[in-house]
Amino acid sequence: MLYLTVHVSLLNHTDIRPVHHSLFERKSCLGIYCVAGQMQCAAPVVEPVSLHFTNPDCFNLWLALLRSYAQPEVYGRWLSPASDGGLYRMWRQVELTCLQGRNLGTTRPLSPTSDDTPSPGSEDAGGGDLADIDVYCEVFVNGCLCGRTTVKRGIGAPDWQERFVLADLPPFENMELVVWREKRLAKPAVVGSVTIVLANFRRSEVVEGWFPVLGGTGGGTQAGELRLKVLVDEEIILPYSEYAGVVQTFSSRNSLDLIHDLESKLKLKTVGPHIISVAIAKNVLIDNIMELIDREVDDTLSLLTKTIELFMAQYGGSFLEASVGPPLRRLCMDKIAIEVDPVRSGKSARNTEKNVEQLVYWCQEFWNCIYDARTQCPHEMRRLFEHVRKLVEQRCRVSVDHNRQLPWQSVSAFCFLRFIVPAILHPHLFGLWPGLPEARVQRSLTLIAKVIQNLANLNARVQKTVQKEEFMRGVKDFLTNSLQGMVDYIVVVSTPDSEETSRTASSSSAGKHENLRIVNALHRRGGDAPVLYREAIPLLPHLLDLPKHLAVITALVVRQSRARNYLPSRPRDPMPEEGPFGEFCAKCMQVEERAVRRVSQLANRPRRQSSSHPNP
Repeated sequence: MLYLTVHVSLLNHTDIRPVHHSLFERKSCLGIYCVAGQMQCAAPVVEPVSLHFTNPDCFNLWLALLRSYAQPEVYGRWLSPASDGGLYRMWRQVELTCLQGRNLGTTRPLSPTSDDTPSPGSEDAGGGDLADIDVYCEVFVNGCLCGRTTVKRGIGAPDWQERFVLADLPPFENMELVVWREKRLAKPAVVGSVTIVLANFRRSEVVEGWFPVLGGTGGGTQAGELRLKVLVDEEIILPYSEYAGVVQTFSSRNSLDLIHDLESKLKLKTVGPHIISVAIAKNVLIDNIMELIDREVDDTLSLLTKTIELFMAQYGGSFLEASVGPPLRRLCMDKIAIEVDPVRSGKSARNTEKNVEQLVYWCQEFWNCIYDARTQCPHEMRRLFEHVRKLVEQRCRVSVDHNRQLPWQSVSAFCFLRFIVPAILHPHLFGLWPGLPEARVQRSLTLIAKVIQNLANLNARVQKTVQKEEFMRGVKDFLTNSLQGMVDYIVVVSTPDSEETSRTASSSSAGKHENLRIVNALHRRGGDAPVLYREAIPLLPHLLDLPKHLAVITALVVRQSRARNYLPSRPRDPMPEEGPFGEFCAKCMQVEERAVRRVSQLANRPRRQSSSHPNP
């Protein structure tokens, strides 16, 4: 039965975008935001159409396909060659972190008196339960629901620490955070809201502070405050050919060196993911990381560590989910509280022994899941781990009895210390659990993470230091019995297995064939489209938009160079002491000049009648 027909050709790219996992408590959801005239339905539809896909690859494929039929936000069609399709296109993103709340539900005049007390006469003022209300927030952008925090129960100052990345947004209007109070036997009630005018924010600058929550009933009342961190991005994207000079500087040396240069010289700490994306699109990322590993220079160790963390975050999301997602969510949902320190718990030795047994049980559950997922380690990560292992084998001259464990430990240092263990410690940062776990559950995760890290260290001496008490023998037995399995795990994840890859491909040949048809259709559609329209279709399999990443990099470099009074010499007359970094910054300045010219060209154009096309 046909439920709804959507005319995708009438939509903009910004109408087809990912749905934040907090809305449906699942990933790989796609939202289609259409209005009357863009769809046909038997009954009126107000909510956006939301589609859930079984895996990220399928999600990426359909997002790219649908956008290939929609319209990108291109400006200046009538002022550019027909082959370009326009002068430039736009991209917008908001990063919002809901940090904390205070005095939520306590109403007072918007201009409080000096004693800063709640206003008398309010329904909530002076109530004994004001410090214990259960609250959550909903995030709206331009009136559309885009995210939802977890419910914080029984605390007066909720601590969320929840981050929302809202990408591919339409032209900015307002962002609103509505604070809701949950009630057991009634519908949730609005406590108040925070309205942020996005147009007023300076681009690419983090703003953090306490924002007043205005009472939902009006009348100039304040119902508490929210501590928020907001980063607003809005960039002009030129045709890819305009970034040729910048791309050339990427090819002239290891492109990852730019991360170190931009952090040390311009104090840019957010550019790393975009440089990683450019390196992936140019198919040089793994080679560049291997070169960093081969150098083994002290001043690049921090760069190497950060780069590999970004690399694993890019490629290892599904692998991480398979490794620790199921037991982690079960532990958090069941609110498992483990404490093996008698001083912390203040309970008897027998109770502590039971907690140790529980710790061993959950460590075994996590380790079983981690071990079973070893064959799902992505080929790209296996290649990198193999390079690390072989390099250590060569340099340490590993023998049967001497330094035998060093190659394995070098792999586990990245795979566990920098990836799996942090995900166990902070699951909300890796998208494995919505929001901060409860304090007691967090303690359980900390203990489990310590044991798993000790196992990954492959060091018997370290195992003995877990605890000296006799009741910790169960943990020691777990470590001893799992040691050989850890060695086998490391060997598997550091050995590229072409047979496994081909076996996986053959097992789903029908799905692979269908995906190939979609990819071929994308290539055909892109070949017939103008440049800006073709380049707006994200590249599979990682949904990369190479001109967008280059636009963000150049804009960040230009803004920070001006803020720090760094003016590189012109590319035609480079100063020897500036080197490749000065040349790179100068190329970014050139791109900025071209962007300004194109915007000015559009601003000075004579007004003409608008067409049926949704873009200017």
